[in-house]
Amino acid sequence: MSLSHEGGRPRSGSKGFSGRKQKKKKQEYHTHKRAQFQEQAPVDPEQLRARTVLALDRLGHQVISTEPGGYDLDAWVRNLNTLLDDFQERLGGRVGQEFSELRRSTLLPLKVPAAEGPDPELEAALKEEADAREAIVDLGKKATAKLSSLTEERDSCERELKEAREKLSKLDVAKRSRGLLAKITGSGPSTEEAEERVAELEGKLRGLDEEIEAQRKARSTREGDQAAREAQARLEAADKKVAEIQAARQERLQLAGEREAAAKLLAEAISRIDLGPKEASS
Repeated sequence: MSLSHEGGRPRSGSKGFSGRKQKKKKQEYHTHKRAQFQEQAPVDPEQLRARTVLALDRLGHQVISTEPGGYDLDAWVRNLNTLLDDFQERLGGRVGQEFSELRRSTLLPLKVPAAEGPDPELEAALKEEADAREAIVDLGKKATAKLSSLTEERDSCERELKEAREKLSKLDVAKRSRGLLAKITGSGPSTEEAEERVAELEGKLRGLDEEIEAQRKARSTREGDQAAREAQARLEAADKKVAEIQAARQERLQLAGEREAAAKLLAEAISRIDLGPKEASS
């Protein structure tokens, strides 16, 4: 009994392993059948055509990158070929040799263009842009230096005015201390020169305050600063020129016009294909 019992374990284990293996085979079989059923599912030719034409229109207007590692022309052509392969495989014999020939001839010109050499027009526009920026920076430095100089001059004027007022105050005190006789005879220290100096410094200080305020306003708003306005106008014109040249260069490198024309031509050809009932060629 013991031998029978011990001998039964391997048989039981083998049976369990075999059951799992059979179960896995059944799962694989059903998975394969589901995939096979999906592959053999009927295709609505008109819906497929509409989807393909729409996808071609989107591809024709895609923007590609000319930078390394980006979505480049090669990737665009691969996507286009994948779309057309799927269309032809699904329609089978409905797509004739004529479309295949058109497809080859249409894609033939879509090759990566050779790298463009230096562009004198772009270089000139970039130099003008740099010169305008430098001019604006220089004007800013000069305005800062001017404002700093005026501020220092005002501070110095304030100190002089303070000293002049203190001197005038001392003269007034000394003059009052001499009494009525000094006033009648006119003897004693004179305050006229000190008063004139105070008035002169007060006028200078007001002028400096006004000039500093004007400098600050011109610096923040550019109002009344003809040189700054001209430099800013130069910069804006140069920026616009550079953008236009680079956009044209980018379009050439992307073959934007050629890609759009190719996608449109293929879409028109697909729209003309007769989708009447046809068996796929064996």
